[in-house]
Order: sequence, then structure tokens, then C-alpha cells
Amino acid sequence: MRSLLLSRRLSRCLPRRRLPSPFLLSLPRLQSTKSRAPPPSQPDVFDRPLKLLQRDNAHRLLNSLQAQPPSSDPDDDPRVSYSYIRDEVASRLVSRLEDCKDRDFELCLDLGAGSGHVLRAVNADVSLSGNGGGVGGVRKIVQVEGSGEAVKMGEEIRTPGPCSTYVLPSTSECVLPLPFPSNSFDLVISSLSLHSVNDIPSTLSEAYRVLKPDGALFLAMPGGETLPELRSSLLLAETERDGGVSVRVGPFVDVSDVGSLLQRSGFKLPTVDVDTISVTYPNMYVLMEHLQRMGESNAAVARREAGARGDLFLAAAAVYGELFPWEGGEEGEEETDDIVASMQVIYAIGWKEHESQQVPDERGTASKKIGEIVEVDRTEPGGK
Repeated sequence: MRSLLLSRRLSRCLPRRRLPSPFLLSLPRLQSTKSRAPPPSQPDVFDRPLKLLQRDNAHRLLNSLQAQPPSSDPDDDPRVSYSYIRDEVASRLVSRLEDCKDRDFELCLDLGAGSGHVLRAVNADVSLSGNGGGVGGVRKIVQVEGSGEAVKMGEEIRTPGPCSTYVLPSTSECVLPLPFPSNSFDLVISSLSLHSVNDIPSTLSEAYRVLKPDGALFLAMPGGETLPELRSSLLLAETERDGGVSVRVGPFVDVSDVGSLLQRSGFKLPTVDVDTISVTYPNMYVLMEHLQRMGESNAAVARREAGARGDLFLAAAAVYGELFPWEGGEEGEEETDDIVASMQVIYAIGWKEHESQQVPDERGTASKKIGEIVEVDRTEPGGK
């Protein structure tokens, strides 16, 4: 497990003031879509139409901000990007492709591509194998994205690189079944997109189907320890104000379940590891504003429809600032009232079955005991 704190220069470039009201008023009002959705065959965790509307609104706002003239003051520059978390995680995920020595993933499927975070990470460098393509030898990426505004933004900021792309607009990040024949792709990748999908097992099964034999799945998703500070602050404030709690932050997959999900979908040789990313913010309101501009507002079906009162957020912000202040400033830096927000990122790799892969022996066929193979140090502490 690794832990990284994004540089304070990154946190300083984040906006510390509320966005101008014309941008807020230009967005369509988010309304519940549960009453218009068809009856589900199984209980849904997320309101998918609402989630797509949130992502559309977020990317529409980003497109508007990028069209604004630059400001002489970096702290007040309206052309701010709220994709810093997605870009960072995509870069870390793509870097794992180079760990697969002597292997080129020429044709890749990107599920939930957003504005092209994985594509930009792949085009950031060339393949180490020297056979062409971007990182990992990827020559072409088929991007599947449900947000039309995200697709539009990706087209506007796309730059030429060693890897080409084709964008397949969809009604969801992972429309099932996937509209591709079996055994089509060398690589299926997904960066911070599967956490709001209602049927993750079926999505992974479809990813397994479209992979070629010995193809790989690389995915990154938020883990169950994401935003613990915000959860705790809202829980304490709501318990004190209302005498109970409601779902304020959507649920995430626990790291202990990811390996089982991969094996259940047929993947072999599963590998799971975890990162923790921490970012500082001026206060809880700025943190929540950034989550909204990322398209990551609460879309849980079990959320409270009436919303939250202002005094609840005031209490939660006070609790947050008191319990979770930023205490890691560099020596000589001026003390601030910043808070810290943590995000657990789960990275998982699985392979489609192939005869060249390692296969464990059948249970009960061992000819030696583990004690005969591993030398056990029976020396007591202290050398006695």
C-alpha cells in the first residue's frame, strides 16, 4: 500500500471562491429520475439517469470555463480543471502496463472514458518495446462514454500522439451487453468509472468476453475508505442535528471483494493493490464544490430526497475543520486552516485464460510439506 500527497502547488491552484452565479444558473436543475425509470429486476444502488445528468452538467460547466479569457491572478483564473484526480489515477493505472514485459496491447477498450484521461496518459510516452504505439504498446483505443458533454470536451482538448482513438457514444459508461464480438481486444481498461455502475459482476463478465485469450483487464476504482473525513463529519453533524443519519456519500466497493469479483467473472491471476491520495482544500465547501464539478455528487437511490439544511452543512464544516486539519506543511511554511481529504484507489489486474499461463497443481498433489521447503527461524527475540 502506498500513500501520496499531491503537492501543495496543486492544491493552491484550486479555486478558493465560489463560482460566478451565471455559470450555476446555466445548468439544468438536477431532479430525481427514479419515478421515470422502469422497474428494475434487482435493487439498484445508484440512480443511473441522475448520475449521467450530473456528469453532463459537470462537463458542460468545464467547457464553459475553458472558453473564458485567462486571468492575471492564478488563484482567480476561471479556466480551472477539475480533472486532476482522474488524470492522476489514469496516469498511475497506465504506468502499470509497462510492468508487463515483452507485451504490447495494440487494441484497447476504455470503459467510461470521460474526456479521454486514459488516452492522454497513453500518449504521454511511447512504448518501451520499440514496436510503436503509446505506453504499453497501445496503438488504438476504443472509448465508450455515456456523457455527450464529456465526449465533446475530449474532442476539443485531444492532441496528436502515437495512439489513435475511436469514440463510441453510449447511453452509459458500460452498456450491457457490450456491442463488440467476443475475443476482440488485447486490453480492457477502466479508470474511475465502474464505481457508479449497478451491476459490476455483469460488466466484468462482458469485459472477459470481449478480451482475446491472454488479454488483460486493468481497472481503477475508489475503495471503501474513500472520503472518510467527509463521511465522519456529516455523520456527526446529522446525528447531533437530526438524531439520525442518511446516505450523504455513495457506497464504494471494499478492497477485499475486488479479487473475488475478478475470479467470479472468470479472470485468472488476479492482482490487487491500493493507493491513498490526499488533497488539501481551504474548507469543506470547496471540497464539495469540487466533487460536484467532477460529476461525483451523491446519486445513491437511498439518498434523502429533501436535501440538507444549511445549518447541517455549517455544523459539518466546523466538525471537519476541527477533526481533520492539514498538518503536513513544509518547514517554514505559513500555517493555514486547510483541511485534508483522502481517497482510496483500488487497482486490479486480471487475465483471460490461456494455455501459456501458470496453472496451480491440483489440491492434494504436493509431495513435500511447507516446513521442508521454507526454513523457519526458531531463534527467540534477543538471540536466546
